[in-house]
Amino acid sequence: MPIYRLTVEYDGTKYAGWQVQPEARTVQGVLTDVLRRETGQSDLVLRGAGRTDSGVHALGQVASMECKAPLAVERLLAALERALPADLAVRELRQVDGRFHARHDAVLRSYRYQIARRRSAFGKRCTWWVREPIDTRAMAAAAAHFVGRHDFAALSRRDPTQTSTLVVVDECRVVDLGELVLVRIVASHFLWGQVRRMVGALVAVGRGEASPDDVPGWLSGVAAPPDETAPASGLFLEKVLFAGEPGELPPLLPVGVPWFGIEEQRSDPRRGAQGGARRSAGGGRRRRGASS
Repeated sequence: MPIYRLTVEYDGTKYAGWQVQPEARTVQGVLTDVLRRETGQSDLVLRGAGRTDSGVHALGQVASMECKAPLAVERLLAALERALPADLAVRELRQVDGRFHARHDAVLRSYRYQIARRRSAFGKRCTWWVREPIDTRAMAAAAAHFVGRHDFAALSRRDPTQTSTLVVVDECRVVDLGELVLVRIVASHFLWGQVRRMVGALVAVGRGEASPDDVPGWLSGVAAPPDETAPASGLFLEKVLFAGEPGELPPLLPVGVPWFGIEEQRSDPRRGAQGGARRSAGGGRRRRGASS
């Protein structure tokens, strides 16, 4: 049975998340319907590497697709360009090893969050406008505490299907670009709502409502973290990493909003990062992903 790998980009504003749901418009549902229609294979199966929540975007979601018959890849890509809605695009489509599974084979997932310091006419769909002044040095100090293997139960939503709340965070980085502040978080997998709760806690530290030194207490359960969840609008699944592939992440630059910076902020999983901390990418680890 042929297996194909897709790299998918979407604006999640008008979707109820990635995963198919009854009576809801989802990325997986829309994409599966179009793929089945264009290929003529009504039993085609599509699986994503990460189950992004309602309103969350993706720059590099990865999906695996099982088909009964081989596909004409270039012809299908051209058909998808015509048939898909404007807020959904397939950036890459190729046949891969028959054992490939987008979710099970992923070893790291990288999320980016965009915080705006000013109101923007373009920012509502892709940023969180924080009106109060925020101290990004304090946020970066707090972010460093998140790196490593910790229990993130207090910084996620309860999921009855989750067997463990331990997560290994390889990178948590805060980059100050003036009017915009970007946060990058890389881990083997994420709990339900974890990234948005982490960003909400970092912003609370930036406002002075909490201290960077409070983070270890939140993770150990000694103290409750700030009860704020960052809006879905600022969150992007930017890349999914697989064993044996290059580990370089995309340039850490704003998406969808005006920015007049000069230098690109680049990230390499093998080096230390500005304004945060990281661990080794650890390409051999295989754990299932969850929603952000």
